[in-house]
Amino acid sequence: MREKIKIKEILSWTKSSLVSGNVNHHIGSVSTDSRTIKSGEFFLPLCGENYDGHAFIPAVIEKGASGFVYELKHKNKFKYWRDAIDPDAFKKLVIFQSENNLKFLELVSYWYMRKFKPTVVGITGSVGKTTTKDLLANILGRAYNTKFTPKNFNTEIGVAKSVLEIDRNTDFFIAEFGMRAKGQVKMLSDMCDVDIGIITAVGKSHLEFFKSLNEIAAAKAEIGEMLGSKGGVLFMNADDGLSSFIKKRISCKVVEFGRNRNLDFNFVEKDADNLGRFTFDIYRKKERIIEICLNISGYHNIYNACAAAAVCLYLNVEAEVVKEGIETAVVESCRMELIKKGGKIIINDCYNANPLSVRKAIDTLYLVSSKNNSRSVAILGDMLELGEKSSELHQEIGEYLIEKKIDVLISLGKLSEHTCSGYINSKNFNKNKNLCFYFKNKESLSEKLGDIVRPGDSVLLKGSRANKMESIIDLI
Repeated sequence: MREKIKIKEILSWTKSSLVSGNVNHHIGSVSTDSRTIKSGEFFLPLCGENYDGHAFIPAVIEKGASGFVYELKHKNKFKYWRDAIDPDAFKKLVIFQSENNLKFLELVSYWYMRKFKPTVVGITGSVGKTTTKDLLANILGRAYNTKFTPKNFNTEIGVAKSVLEIDRNTDFFIAEFGMRAKGQVKMLSDMCDVDIGIITAVGKSHLEFFKSLNEIAAAKAEIGEMLGSKGGVLFMNADDGLSSFIKKRISCKVVEFGRNRNLDFNFVEKDADNLGRFTFDIYRKKERIIEICLNISGYHNIYNACAAAAVCLYLNVEAEVVKEGIETAVVESCRMELIKKGGKIIINDCYNANPLSVRKAIDTLYLVSSKNNSRSVAILGDMLELGEKSSELHQEIGEYLIEKKIDVLISLGKLSEHTCSGYINSKNFNKNKNLCFYFKNKESLSEKLGDIVRPGDSVLLKGSRANKMESIIDLI
């Protein structure tokens, strides 16, 4: 935490019990990771499918932790912890007992946010959340004290911990909201007390947890519930096929952005360089505001930049600051990261994958290969969490590769065998031009990759996070 919190405040916020410590004292920084905890930090152990942070309580106290909170179900271990810790050190600890430590963290973050009340921007969507966040943070950070969720901290834990980094001097807090179930976006929006929302786009992701695209859109629309209750505003991609569906479900003010239309904020693209980076104009309705030269590849990133620009222009940030912020932004790694190696252009977009994001990455591969008059090679891993439609959706990606004239497909993983099937069986597959290779694992791929990919190729790496596709870069 950037600012200390009184113990009596925490007791009031969380309805937990104080086992040890003075109610008038404070706690400072909170850590959930026993491996990186520092002396003086308060330890909040969490429970996952394969771990339980309570097991590390004696170790973190030995490292100098100021105290800890434990769940009621672990009460029988208290004597063990007390006996395992030096008696003098134990007497100085601040110790809480809670019903659930994740809920404890969420409640502390919820009320901590309301102590300082910065302007909060919440970003959700099936694609583009992190890039939009990075662009927005780079713009607002030039004029205001701005905090944001780092890396991929978009879950309950990551967002809650990021909230605790704000202080009384924070003007803006930008949060990326991930989603794996109904109610999650609503909970995160409520925790952060969102003032401005962004829905980047809605696509087929997490179908393991949702029955349809409309269900996914409805879950994303939960951000509008919080905004409607406090007079906030939601920025929406008007070119997304589900924008009308979402608007019918919310009552907050809506600002739309998109391409070449009479929208609140819109863009007209000009051309792309040989790395697929576009120049485009931003308009407020029909009024041209500014020209922007993206330093990130991909047509889809114009939409992310337009969303960030729209929010900032709506907030009356100067146009030149918006331009500079977008053009100099550095986005998180493994997101449209261009690497030149061995005479090849590698598009490293392997942070994660769903059908929508894979199609956008394929579009960028086609663009870059066309600009460089090179052979196009897609190395694709499995797309996960797609439920019963997984095989069909992988097959559709194979068909899309042929539609976009991608020369070579290298697929990796159990599910990606269906991508190969879609590619080979597509009606426009040309056995004299198109090549398809399937590998069950990276070991078998590593033996053959050098014979397939050659100098002059444009190569795309894309797959769900569990595939860790970035390790293939060393093999290319």
